[in-house]
Amino acid sequence: MEMDYQCPVGGERFRQETAGSGTAFGHYLDGQAYGPIMSPWPLAKCPGNGFVMYRDDFSPAELEVLTAFVQGQAYQQLRQTETTYWLAASLQEALGVSLVDRAGTLMRATWQASPAQYPHYVEAAAAAFAAACPDDAAHTQRDEQWLYCQLIRGEWERRTSRFDAARARFEHLQPLPPQLVGDADARAQYASEVAQQLALVEQGDARRTMASMAGKDAGVAGDVEAAADAAADPGR
Repeated sequence: MEMDYQCPVGGERFRQETAGSGTAFGHYLDGQAYGPIMSPWPLAKCPGNGFVMYRDDFSPAELEVLTAFVQGQAYQQLRQTETTYWLAASLQEALGVSLVDRAGTLMRATWQASPAQYPHYVEAAAAAFAAACPDDAAHTQRDEQWLYCQLIRGEWERRTSRFDAARARFEHLQPLPPQLVGDADARAQYASEVAQQLALVEQGDARRTMASMAGKDAGVAGDVEAAADAAADPGR
């Protein structure tokens, strides 16, 4: 569907196609939904200055910072080559948003990345996730969100062929779903994905792979994807 927009920086008015709705039938092991859905959800990008509208509202103080940043040479160079979610993360950084609170944006940027961009995008996203779910988190801080966050870190290790690191992470996570996940179907899905990951690691397979579904319906995928959103946006 086409939508009318007004750019928060500069006031430019424009029309742009965007998604109106979508349905996910499941997800890849990196959290991206698949099915008749746009994933990540598209962000409007101002044609004139390249500002990415990742939020609806900004304060006057924020717009002052963003205007100077967007008009700068560094952003204008980035807008020529980088994805919308990578640009959104750079805007968040300009506003002083913490690395942890940029985690979800950076995760979604990896879904848009070209093969050339992917290693750099993953490096940045993995740093944000490591801050959000540290390996040495206290047991009282380990929950389903922490588990999902750890799974994504292992996925990125596998996808970048760091198989020893991925194996060690997934072996550590293997006994944890019964301890950290209350819902039985979601618990089975986490256990299934850990086992799937370990099998891929043993095969030396770094390819992007859809998650095998442990449940009989899409509800399990929805539960796990809800945890993904929470883990990827720990500041919410």
